Amino acid sequence: MLLDLLEIMLTVIAPIFLIIGGAWTISRQFKPDPRSISSFLIYLFTPALVFRGIYNTEITGSELGGVAFVVLGVMGVMAGIGLAYSRIRGFDARMEGAFVLSIILVNAANYGIPLNTFAFGEQGEQVAILVYVFNTGVGNVLGVFFASRGKGTIRDALMNVLKGPIGYAAIAGFIANYLRQSDPNFMLPPTLERAINIAADGSIPGMLALLGLQLSRVHLRGRLRPILVATGIRLMIAPFVGLALASIIGLTGVTFNVAVVQASMPTAVLASALATQFGSDAEFTSAVTFTSTLLSVLTLSVIILLLRGGT
Repeated sequence: MLLDLLEIMLTVIAPIFLIIGGAWTISRQFKPDPRSISSFLIYLFTPALVFRGIYNTEITGSELGGVAFVVLGVMGVMAGIGLAYSRIRGFDARMEGAFVLSIILVNAANYGIPLNTFAFGEQGEQVAILVYVFNTGVGNVLGVFFASRGKGTIRDALMNVLKGPIGYAAIAGFIANYLRQSDPNFMLPPTLERAINIAADGSIPGMLALLGLQLSRVHLRGRLRPILVATGIRLMIAPFVGLALASIIGLTGVTFNVAVVQASMPTAVLASALATQFGSDAEFTSAVTFTSTLLSVLTLSVIILLLRGGT
């Protein structure tokens, strides 16, 4: 089993961290602006990846509902745990918001999509994209709510979701997928399909480069105990919540595996961005993002090994 674990770390996790590490080094040396990459990702590459993934997916309606159930359920349970721990520890509203943010927002895109692609192949990528779409919509709303402590900013969160192209790419993907499955003769114009494929292929390396740039700007300052607790909840409790919910709803195969892995991902950099924008404790969320990303090398390797049956 040790050899199997090392094989997963070397073939699934290590390639991702080599790119992240390269981007981290470039960022420290040349100080590029992450917004340049993020603009291309948000408005071109990621929408193309989302459209292609949904257009090509063979996931059924019941599986789609099951994936949504797991995403919503994990976020809800994590939020409850975060609020309960914060109240027990007597955190102020600012720290409470940061703590909850750090355990409900997961890196389902920059890290989650390539990880599931390497671990479970093309089907894994398609399901991971669906999880990412649900996480983006729900995560933005809940994230802004907890970052701002519910001071009338849910409308802003909804507007941000509506203004972004990723949701519309998902809708177009679902429509095209329905047409493809309804009519065997339906196909996209070759020129459009090739352009989408080119843009989609650029999304994963772009995501990993952006993650490296973002992590290079993280500073490990703050209270050690709550940082480690939040990291532990995100990496060690969330997987069991995802596993339980995926089992309850009846997911199977690659869809089950990806739903559990995406629930087990480390904290998203989005947590720090929202904490900064809405006055929560951004240093804390940044620290949890950094530590959970590093420690996820081990936890995700074990989870993937177990999901593969330990062989």
